[in-house]
Parts: sequence; structure tokens; C-alpha cells
Amino acid sequence: MSRTEATHPFHRHRLWFFILSTAILGIIAIGAVYSLRLNYPPIRSDGLGYYLYLPATFIYHDLSLQSVADFFRSNLLPWLADAPLWRDSGPALWENSSNYLIKYPMGEAILMMPFFLLACLAALITQTPVDGFSPVFQYAAAFSGLFYALAGIAVLWKVLERHFRQNTILLAMFGVVFGTNLFHYATYDSVFSHVYSFFLFAAFLYVIQRIYAGGSTRYFLASGMVAGLIIITRPTNALWLLFGFFYGVDSRCSLADRLAFWKERATALSYGTALAACVVSLQMIYWKLITGHMVIFSYRGERFYFANPEIINVLFSVRKGLFFWAPILLTVIPGLFYLRRKAGEYFVPALLFLPLNVYVISSWHSWFYGGSFGHRAFIESLPLFTVCFCALYEGLSSFFLKRALICLTVMGVALETWLMLKYWTGVIPYDGTTWVYFVRTFFILSPQ
Repeated sequence: MSRTEATHPFHRHRLWFFILSTAILGIIAIGAVYSLRLNYPPIRSDGLGYYLYLPATFIYHDLSLQSVADFFRSNLLPWLADAPLWRDSGPALWENSSNYLIKYPMGEAILMMPFFLLACLAALITQTPVDGFSPVFQYAAAFSGLFYALAGIAVLWKVLERHFRQNTILLAMFGVVFGTNLFHYATYDSVFSHVYSFFLFAAFLYVIQRIYAGGSTRYFLASGMVAGLIIITRPTNALWLLFGFFYGVDSRCSLADRLAFWKERATALSYGTALAACVVSLQMIYWKLITGHMVIFSYRGERFYFANPEIINVLFSVRKGLFFWAPILLTVIPGLFYLRRKAGEYFVPALLFLPLNVYVISSWHSWFYGGSFGHRAFIESLPLFTVCFCALYEGLSSFFLKRALICLTVMGVALETWLMLKYWTGVIPYDGTTWVYFVRTFFILSPQ
């Protein structure tokens, strides 16, 4: 950061200007989505599955979920309690028992807990039902997702400041937040797990930076906490932990230095590892209570097809292709070329993580990941895409090419916003979009 950037008042406060602007837009968006009933309730589908841990623990005191199922039935909500599977939410009766197993892990519920407890308090004060599903709980859950999206943006901004200028970061954040489906999942689908993982990914990069800059034991503890939460929010996201080992490793010599660094700080490393294990054990305790087994595969009937990954469809198809629905992310490809020079610490872990992540996502039986706006499985990876965008912009030596990238970013944001609004109004379906339908309805904003 230049001296001018550091002293100019606007430059000093650009982060908070961007956060405040995004927060205001997010609040307006959530208000519009649910007041106009573009979607309702906020706690639904996958989001309900992630959320159920909280009312089951703090209100119904029944992890078997029988009490929650009875509540839904008595309140004329049988669509959430039809045995053996609660439609779209994940819980199903475990074999030969009366326990419902939540297939989704509990990391999001842990992060959402403060908002849930505030909702309990608000319900008590306003004398509204403390049932976990009344409007106060619905909106608390919706705004929890927005909060973690904003927190992720703020933490990622601090990560990027180590390598890039403020103007570059502002442009990259504008492009990534509004030129991808991140804003959608911070508002319309904010109870899904993706913005929580986005926050955790950014937080992990932050603490890893501090550790390898000679940070104290508290950063090892923080990394352990974040690593554990990453695993029990979306287990496949454990691939992100590659950054914990390979950050800053770019040669045999640096690899030897890294091993020596860990040996020198073995005690602090053991503390962080133990804390990560404690966090993960919370999930294992839940599985033990419900199923009798410490380790299970909770996504019964679902699987990976590692021999037949749908890589082309995942990246380019009109149905859910990452680059089709967020073309601004194509900048990650040339961005990798400049990454080694502009932010070399990320180069090796990026080369390892990106293809592995695409491969794992493409191998899931439902490669399109159900109903979604764009491909939602890559939202958590946006911190790395943002780093690549910044590296590309500052790596371009031509003023003309930089201006062109700015123009493309603005165009990408305009396109993404238009497509998002079409999704919100129901013109773009949750799934199954075809090229013919996409073209025929491109200029239509409201359903016929």
C-alpha cells in the first residue's frame, strides 16, 4: 500500500465503505425477497437440515428430532415430517430406531448459534412462540448468513492487503461479490452453508498468514478451531487445509524450511491440532448418540463417481456451469499466471487445490448440486478466485488491458445481477435450464 493510499481518508475507509454498502444492499434484498414472497421461509431445503441442530438442542431437548417432527405435524406442516424422509431437508429415520439422523454436519449451526439465541431472547421479550420456526427465528437465520458473508469479505480484505493495493482489492471485491452468486447466497439463500464456508475459508487464510509471519500460539489455536469448523460444515472442504501446509512453499528448500518451522513450534502445532480434533469430535458424538457409531457416511443413497467426473458440465454447461453463470471467474485462469510473482505464497497450494476441488465436486452423483443459482459448490473457493483476480489486475502492465478488465468486471456484474433477478422472479428455474430456454427468456424479467 502506498503512502498516499494509507493517508487519504477515503482510502483508509474503503473497506468499511464497501462493507456498509453491501450490508445495506443485503438488508434491502432480504426484505424484498421475503416481503414480496419471492421465496419463503428462509429456513428451508438444505438450510433446514443444517439448522435443525439448534432447536433440537436448545428448545426441544431432543436430538432424535421426534419432538420437532411432532411440532411440524401439529402445526399442519406434514411436508416437513413425512416419514421416512423429511422432504428436501435431510433427516431420515436411522435403521431399526426411532431417531432421525440429520445428514448435514453441524458446523453451520455452531456459527449460527449466537443469532439463534438472540432470536430466543427476542421471542421471550415479545411474547411470541419460542418454537425455533416462528418469523423471529426465520429472519434471525436469514441475517446470520448475511453477517457471515460480510465477515468473510472483511477478513478476506485484510488477507489481500498483504499483497495488493486498495484500489485493486476494491475492484476485485466488487467483481466477486456482485459478479458471482455470492450476493445471492448472502441474501436469497443465506441459510445454506456456502457463505459460512466462505467466511471460514477467508479466516483460515488470515490465521495461516499470521502463523507463518511468526505469530503466537493463539494463531495456532485459531487455525485449529477454524480447520475443525471447515470440516464439520462441509467435509469435502477439508481440501482447503492444503493451504495450511503448502502456503509459501515453492521449492524443496522452502519445504525443508516449513518442516523445520513445524518442528520448532511442535507444541503450538499440537495445541491447534488438538483443538481441531475437539471440534470434529462434536460431530462424532452426535453420530454416536443417534446411530451408535462414531463415524458414518450420513448421505445415505448418495455417492461420488470418481471414475466419471462431470468436469465439462460443472465448469461450462448452461445447466449449472461455473463459468457460464459467473464468467468473471474466468479471470482465475490468467490470474494463475501472475500469481507466483504477485502473491507467490498461494501459487503451489492453488495449483494443488483447484484441480482437486473441481474433480471432487464433479464426481458427486448430483454434479449440479440440486436447485441453485449457478453452481453453488464453488462459493467457498471465492477467496482464492479473488486472490487470482487481484494478481491478474496488478500483473497487467498495459493501461489499456487494465481498463479493459475494469470494463469486463462491470459488464460481468451487470450480467450477474440481471440473471440473479430473473432467478428470484422465477424466470430462471431452480434446475434444468437449457440453452434454448436461456436465450428465449434472456430479456424477460417476470414470468409469463
